[in-house]
Amino acid sequence: MYYFYYYYYSFYFYYYYKYYQNYFYYYYCYFYYNNYYYYYYNYYYYNYYYYYYYYFYYYYYYYYYYYYYYYYFYYYYYYYYYYYYYNYYYYYYYNYYCYYYYYYCYYYLYFYYY
Repeated sequence: MYYFYYYYYSFYFYYYYKYYQNYFYYYYCYFYYNNYYYYYYNYYYYNYYYYYYYYFYYYYYYYYYYYYYYYYFYYYYYYYYYYYYYNYYYYYYYNYYCYYYYYYCYYYLYFYYY
């Protein structure tokens, strides 16, 4: 009778142990899977974060690029504006110079002949 109980409880604890071993193994796999799942999603959101971060810098760079060219053309516009403005006045005064020079020559010749 003693041996019977001994074997009975031995098998009982053996299967009990195997059952709980599988049970814990199942939870281990379950948490491992969930960790992997969250790891995957963290990686996924990290990539999207990096993606939008990259595009933020991309548009930020192009914003400064166009901003720079805006100022570049802005200064060139003013440069040419003042250049033509200067030439306009240059020719304006030059015409007056020629105009007075013409009258000077006219009166010079007038007095020369008379």
